[in-house]
Amino acid sequence: MNTHSFYTFIYYLIPAFLFVEIMLNRSFLIQFVIYSLEYFYSPLRKVVVLSNRYLHKMHLKISSQEFVFFTKGDDIAILNKVMQYVEGNETTKKLKIVNVKKEGDSNALLIEDLKVLDRAYPEIHIEFIEIEGVFGPELITELSEKWNIPKNFMFIGSPGDRFSYRVSELGGVRLIM
Repeated sequence: MNTHSFYTFIYYLIPAFLFVEIMLNRSFLIQFVIYSLEYFYSPLRKVVVLSNRYLHKMHLKISSQEFVFFTKGDDIAILNKVMQYVEGNETTKKLKIVNVKKEGDSNALLIEDLKVLDRAYPEIHIEFIEIEGVFGPELITELSEKWNIPKNFMFIGSPGDRFSYRVSELGGVRLIM
């Protein structure tokens, strides 16, 4: 007997034999693969479902966070800068524009300007709120607690010369110039 021929025969016999065995037992092998995948997938699936829920809740919380801009009846150019800032720099798309007015003041022009901005920035939800009173740290603290909005998510425009508070006294309100 030739040993070289025998080894060549074995080299071909083993793969052929494995192929025949796989084909004869493919149903069992498929069931084994399914069982194995389910065995390893089941605990992993629970982790994936729980983390998916957690991430969805976190995303909803971040994207539903509201911002507040205090306006004294600013012109549309300043309001447009505010909208551009929120659109470009913040993850949320909800903005409350608050006007603290004195009794008898009218905001008709401001409301018209906000309608224009609402059409110009459809992805940002604008809510306009008029409050009678005096703008100051007390009002900012009150609204922050009432609306559950942190003070650092509140903005003001550049204060004028007659503004009776320093920006640092407003408790972390951001300044948009």
